[in-house]
Parts: sequence; C-alpha cells; structure tokens
Amino acid sequence: MGNITSAVGSQILSAVVAAALTGVGGLVRWFLVRRLPARRTWRYASAGELSIVLDTVHIDTGRYQRPMAGLGQVRTLSLLIPSLTNAYRDLDLERVRLSAHLPGHEMEHDLLLLGGGKTNEVSRRIYAAMAGSLPFQLGSEGIIWDGATYRGEVTNGEITRDCGVVIRAPHPLNPNRRIVLIAGLSTYGTVAAARWLIEKGSDRSLAADIAVLVEAAVLRDGHVSTPRLLREAALGT
Repeated sequence: MGNITSAVGSQILSAVVAAALTGVGGLVRWFLVRRLPARRTWRYASAGELSIVLDTVHIDTGRYQRPMAGLGQVRTLSLLIPSLTNAYRDLDLERVRLSAHLPGHEMEHDLLLLGGGKTNEVSRRIYAAMAGSLPFQLGSEGIIWDGATYRGEVTNGEITRDCGVVIRAPHPLNPNRRIVLIAGLSTYGTVAAARWLIEKGSDRSLAADIAVLVEAAVLRDGHVSTPRLLREAALGT
C-alpha cells in the first residue's frame, strides 16, 4: 500500500512540475515573442503617463461646432492598440485625447500623436519644436525629403496611393519623455505609416530615434496595402 501511495504521489508531483514548467515556458515565450518586440517598437519607458492624441475635426451641427476624430484615426488606433497593450501593462486607454482638448500638463507627457500639423494642434507644436532636426517637411501638397517631393496618387477622384511618415524620438519639450508621431498626406497615409510601425518598427537594425517615409497602395474599398519603405534617417546622430 505504501508503494502505491508513493507512486501516486510521485506522479502527482511530476504532473505539477510539468504544468509549472509549461506555464513558465509559455510566459517566457510570450515575453520574447510579444512583449520585447512591442517594447522595441515604441521605446517608451512605460505607459503610465502616455497620452494618445488624435486629429480634431469639427462638425457643424447647426447649433455649434462639435469636435470629433475622423474614421481614419479610429482605424489607425485599432492597428496600434494591440501592440501597445502587449508592450505595457500600465497603458491607460482613458487617456485618449482630441488634440484641441489636450490638458496643458499632458503636453510634456510621453505622446503618441496621430495626424499631422494641419488638423492636430499638438503635432504642429511638436513639428515646430523639432524644426531643423527632421529630414523632411510635411505640407499639404506633399512630403519633401532631401529636396525630393513625394505625393499621393489620385485616379478618377479616388486616392490610389498615399504616403505617410513616422517619427520616433525624444520629446523636444521634455527630454525625459518620448514621442511617436504618425501622419500621412491623407487618412490612408496615416494608416500606412501605422502599419509600417507595427510590422517593422521592432526591427533590431532600426535606430531607436528615427524618421521614416512610407507609401502604400489604396484599394477601392479603402484598404491600405502593405507599406513600402521609401526613406529612413536616424535622428540625433
């Protein structure tokens, strides 16, 4: 009887050890496959004071101008959130702001900015603060990089190709924080830039502080195809 009890106890112990090792192995694999690459993508120390700032558009209700974010901003954010949640357990999704309503003290937080200076007031201020350190200028007619102008393509009144940029760098107004800015010539360019960051931003060959220019085809249903890297520059070197 004692031998049977000992054998059963040994089997239970083996099963517990195997389950524990499987659990630890799963956590290690998750950390190596998901969390570390996601952290390399974003480069924030934490997300405890990360503010996500969207474009602000205004809709005339007939009584007042109602501020809101466009559909493209929502699409872009939906691409980014899974990577952010993999990277940071302290991410606060309550801190998603319209650019026109960003509290002043959050201007010096870690920032994730969606949209360029045309409709995102915070992006406009960050661009101004980084003037002279960026390899490109983002205008209404195109993106000018080293004297070359990159424009989207329009066919029969529909956008068929668009360009976007990503900036990942120290915060120009607070050296203890960082910014990631994702913008395009149109909504589709912003989505293309976000796709590139999620798919390629964790590459070990990339500098921590970078500016990139990408382009992507836009299908008739609005789907943005796999972005292609056009230009890349390390910042602060």
